[in-house]
Amino acid sequence: MKNKHTVIGKIQRGSVLTLAVIAALKLSSASAIAGNNKVNSDLPSALAKSATVSHVEPGKSLNVVFILASKDPNGATEFVRRVSTPDDPLYARFLTPEQFGAAYGPTDSDYEAVKTWVTQNGLSLNELSLSHTTLSVHGTVAQFESLFATSIDNYQAPDGKIFFSANAAPSVPAEIALRLSGVIGLSNYAGFVPMVIRKPAQDANGVHTDGAGGTGPGGAYSASDLRTAYEIPAHLSPQKTQTVALFEQGGFAKSDIIKYEKENGLPDVPVNVHKVNGYGGGINDPNIELEAVLDIDMVIGINPAVAAVNVYEDGDDSFGVALLDALKDMANDNTAQTVSISYGTDEVIQGTTQMAAEGVLFQQLAAQGQSVFVSSGDDGAYGRTGIGLNVSDPGSQPNVTCVGGTTLFTGPNSVYADEETWNDLATGFGATGGGASTYWTIPEWQVRTLYFRKPGGFAKQLDAEPGTVGSSNGASTTMRNIPDVAAVGDPLTGVSVYSAINGGWQQVGGTSVSTPIWAGYLSIIDAAREIVGLGRFGLINPDLYFLAFTEPGLTDVKDGTNGNAALYGGIPGYSAGPGYDDCTGWGSMFGELFAANSLVVHPTIIGNVPPPPTGFSGTTEKTSADLKWTKTPRANGYLIEVTQPGTNAITFYIAKDTSVQLTGLTPKTTYVASLFPVNKNGTNLLFNTIYITTK
Repeated sequence: MKNKHTVIGKIQRGSVLTLAVIAALKLSSASAIAGNNKVNSDLPSALAKSATVSHVEPGKSLNVVFILASKDPNGATEFVRRVSTPDDPLYARFLTPEQFGAAYGPTDSDYEAVKTWVTQNGLSLNELSLSHTTLSVHGTVAQFESLFATSIDNYQAPDGKIFFSANAAPSVPAEIALRLSGVIGLSNYAGFVPMVIRKPAQDANGVHTDGAGGTGPGGAYSASDLRTAYEIPAHLSPQKTQTVALFEQGGFAKSDIIKYEKENGLPDVPVNVHKVNGYGGGINDPNIELEAVLDIDMVIGINPAVAAVNVYEDGDDSFGVALLDALKDMANDNTAQTVSISYGTDEVIQGTTQMAAEGVLFQQLAAQGQSVFVSSGDDGAYGRTGIGLNVSDPGSQPNVTCVGGTTLFTGPNSVYADEETWNDLATGFGATGGGASTYWTIPEWQVRTLYFRKPGGFAKQLDAEPGTVGSSNGASTTMRNIPDVAAVGDPLTGVSVYSAINGGWQQVGGTSVSTPIWAGYLSIIDAAREIVGLGRFGLINPDLYFLAFTEPGLTDVKDGTNGNAALYGGIPGYSAGPGYDDCTGWGSMFGELFAANSLVVHPTIIGNVPPPPTGFSGTTEKTSADLKWTKTPRANGYLIEVTQPGTNAITFYIAKDTSVQLTGLTPKTTYVASLFPVNKNGTNLLFNTIYITTK
C-alpha cells in the first residue's frame, strides 16, 4: 500500500496513468470486500426502524456522489470568511472553480486515484467537477452492491413510507477511504421535497378565505403588487447583467411562464434549462411543476430586467444527489451571480454526511461570489418531522442566506401596511420555519456587534458584553440561527401563478415564494453595485447583518410565532420580537432604502470616500427631469435619491457618469434630488441637494 500511495502521489491532474498504476488501483469484487474501511454515507436514521420489503432490481440505475476530502478545509473556511467580510483586504476577490479546487480541493493524486478506481470497476462518470471536490458516477444497483459490499433493498418506514437504501454503510479499500469524506446516493428516503403550498378554495370551516388583497387573478398578489408593497427599485439598475440560477426536482411547462409574463406585463426573459445528470426533462410531478414556475415567476416578477434564469433540474435522483450535482453544475458554469433553492427537509432526515457534503459546495459557491438564498421551511418550528424542534437543510447551512415567510397586509394600490409571522398551523396550511441548527455552530456574523459612525466612514467594535443576535427573543447563543430575512409566504396572502397541469391560475404561498423574491431583489442590487464598481455581494450575510445593525432598510416583523404548543406536545416554537428573531430573521426588505444603503454604507475604518459633489443642476419636462453634475474625484459612480416633500415616496437612481434622467414624474410637482458620489469606501455624508419642479 505504501508504494502504491507513493506512486499515485506523483500523478498530476490531466496526466496519463501508467498500466502499472491502473493495475494497482483496479480491484476485483472479491478483493474489494477484504480489508475495507467503512465510509460515511446517507443511510437514513429511519432505516433501523423500517421493515425490509424486497431487494431492489439489480439493473436499476443509480447516480452516486463521492465527496473527496479537502487538502485544506480550515483554509477554505478562512478564505470564505475573509472574501465575504467587507473590511478585509480579500473582500470580493472571488475565485474561479479551478482556483478553488487548486487551493482547497483534494490533491490531484487523490482525485485521480478515486476517479480511476470507480471507472476501472465499471462505473461511468457524470459531468465532472472543475474543482474536483466531488465525483458523480453512474452505475447499476448490482455494481454498487458489489463495489461497496452491501445490499440495496426496499424498505417500509413506520409511517408507511417506501424507500430504498443500502443495508450497511459502504466499504471501500483503505487507500480510497482515506481520500473520501462521504458517499451520497445509497438511499432515496429524502425524495421530492418542494416547499409550495396552494391556498385552498375554502378554509377548514368552509368559509372562503382571500386575504391577499392583490390585483392578480383570483385576488392574489401580482408581480407589480409585490414590487409596490416592498418598494422594489424600478430605476436603480437598467442594465441586464444578472443571471439567477434555480434548483428544481423536475420539469415545467415554459408556456406557463409565458402566460405569467403576459398577464403581468413582463418581458420575455430567457429561461435556460440545464439537465442535471442527463435528466430527460418533462413534467414528472404536478407539485414540482408548480414549484418550478413559482420560482421562475417570482424572480422575473421582482426583477424584470434580469438577464436570464437558469434552471438546473433533476427529477430522477434523490433530493441529496440531485442537489449536490446541481450545485456542482452551478459552480462549474459560474454564470449565475445569485442562486435560489426552495427545497429542503429536516436536518435529522438529511443526516450529517449529506449536510457536510452540501457544505463543501456552498462554501465553493461563496468563494466564487455566488449568493445563495434557501427556504427556511413551511412547517413552523417543528419541521417535516413534526417531533420536537427542527430546522431545515439546506436552509441552515452557514454559507447561504435563509429566508422565512410572513403574512403580508397591504392597503389601497398594494401599498405596504404591515407584516406578521406566517403561522397557519392551526388550519393546516403551514408556518414559517425557523430555529437553531443542531449541526452548524453559530457564525461570527450572528454574534452581536455594535458599530459607530466616524467622519468619512464606519468603524467596528465588539459589544462590551458580547452576545448573539436575537438572544432576547430566544435565539441560540451557540448554534446557527435561521432564518436571516423574510418576505411574504402565507398562502392565504399569497401570490398568483399559472400552472396548466394544476388547473390554471393558483394562489400559492410558502417560503418557496419568499426565497426567489429575495434572490430577484438581490440581483437588482448586484447590478447597481457593478455599475459603481463595487462588484457583486457573494455571501451577503456579513454585509446584511452589518446593515441591519447600523442602518434602516429592513422592516422588522415583531409579531407572531412559528409554533403551536397545543398541537405539538406543549412545545411553543419561537416568538418574533424587536430586532432579530428565529421566525423572520431581520424581517423583510424596505426595497429602495436597503438597496441604497448597500451601495453607500460600508464597514471600513475611515475609508477614503469621495469629496462632496459640485455643479449639481437639473432641467425638467412634464414627467421627466435631466440632472447633471461635475465629475467628483475618487467617485466610481453616483447614487441619486429623489423624494417628494410631504410624502414618504422615495426613489433611487444610479449613474456611472455625470448625468441621469428621472422618469415617471408627476407634472407640476416639486421634488428633492440628492446626489451621493460612491466608491468602495462608501459615500461622503456632505452630499448635494437641489429642488426641481416639473412643468
